[in-house]
Amino acid sequence: MSKVAVLGPKGTFTEKAAYKYLETMHLDSELAYYSSLRKTFDAVGKECILGVIPIENTLDGFVQIILDLLTHSDLNIIHEIVLPIHFGFVANCDIKNVEVIYTQFKSQNQCTDFLEELSDKRIITTASNSESFESVLNGSQFEGAIIPMHLIHSLSEEQRQQFQTIIPNVADSMDNETRFIVLSKELITEEIKDKNWKTLLVIHDDKDRPGLLADILNIFSAEGINLVSIISRPTKKGLGNYNFFIDVEGCYQRNETVKKAVEKVTKEFNIRVLGSYYRV
Repeated sequence: MSKVAVLGPKGTFTEKAAYKYLETMHLDSELAYYSSLRKTFDAVGKECILGVIPIENTLDGFVQIILDLLTHSDLNIIHEIVLPIHFGFVANCDIKNVEVIYTQFKSQNQCTDFLEELSDKRIITTASNSESFESVLNGSQFEGAIIPMHLIHSLSEEQRQQFQTIIPNVADSMDNETRFIVLSKELITEEIKDKNWKTLLVIHDDKDRPGLLADILNIFSAEGINLVSIISRPTKKGLGNYNFFIDVEGCYQRNETVKKAVEKVTKEFNIRVLGSYYRV
């Protein structure tokens, strides 16, 4: 049976997104869990045929390590999944007695208002939301954790009795969402026209100059191509050197206008297509 790489352990939002993807696409695959985003990414095309990776959150922006990994990878983005993201807080004592709070590194940035009210507590950053949950479940007294609401809903009656404090919806916004991408060694081959396709590009030029980014954007504008998003990331080769990630509307493989614009940019700049995809 084919495998899909996800960030583990079980109970993560990535797992939830992966199950949604398998169900929507009617795929008979099993999930393979990895301990970090890098290991999840690296498993695609090796131990696993696909990978489901978080790339952007409403409150916390892009996942920077994923942008960096995409820059040097030969993997292709073939689909995206969007999930609503809601967090709650649990503690094995009254909230006023909490001394330690476990929270996953991205979750922490999405619950800043709540954590600010508990700024006198010791914060321990974890690698996953499931780790935060297990840490407080099996930890010492006077500990709490920020965990996904779907984990709170799945608590057994015995576990609920263990937690003296359960507070729902502690994220900074009720409209919080995370966008996940599906990665594959192969390009997408679906002939689907009634979807809103996007293409993600990474552009770099070693010779920075005034108007560099404007020249790139003007090429897409001249072809009537709408830009969905643009973000810069340092190349890590000196200050002032950046990779530009640009999401544009349209499918590179099937839309001649998009392909023409990319070819024009390629003549002057270093550009790579990271994949064309639509939301499932």
